[in-house]
Amino acid sequence: MPDQAAPQDPPPKKRSRRPLVVAAAVALLAAGGGGAWWMTRPAADGHATADSAPRASSVFVPLDQFTVNLADDGGERFAQLAMTLEVVDGHAEAALKARMPAIRNAILLLLSSSSSKDLLTIAGKQKLAEEVAAIAGHELGWQAEAAGAAEPAAQPRKVSLAQARPNPVLAVNFSHFIIQ
Repeated sequence: MPDQAAPQDPPPKKRSRRPLVVAAAVALLAAGGGGAWWMTRPAADGHATADSAPRASSVFVPLDQFTVNLADDGGERFAQLAMTLEVVDGHAEAALKARMPAIRNAILLLLSSSSSKDLLTIAGKQKLAEEVAAIAGHELGWQAEAAGAAEPAAQPRKVSLAQARPNPVLAVNFSHFIIQ
């Protein structure tokens, strides 16, 4: 009987791959939906707020390069600066260009009264940008409120229309800043 072969086991049944394909499709759809939600959700950290809305329509106005002697001892140092003003809209751009000689004069006077040690620091550059924005805004009719100006309580405070609105110059961007 050794010649008789033992009965063979039937071949195993093939397992269906359908559950695996369905699970992969569900996972893919869930990941796509989560990604879409993540990309379209409102920013919770406050970066996409009303402050960024005015900048969407802002206009950049480049100024000609400034070269001035600085107010250092000996008068041997000078600065070369180029900057671009970011203003709220085209109307402010037109007004800025109309007042450009006065704005350039005021900026030149500010720069020539600065020292190199003030302009070499980040804080000095930021202060210069704030002062240039205030100068340009002032030429456009904007008035900065005097910080800490105490008025008698008996007199009501009068706020002019120029003080009630924000500075039309949103930012000052330096594109060239050399001090030698």
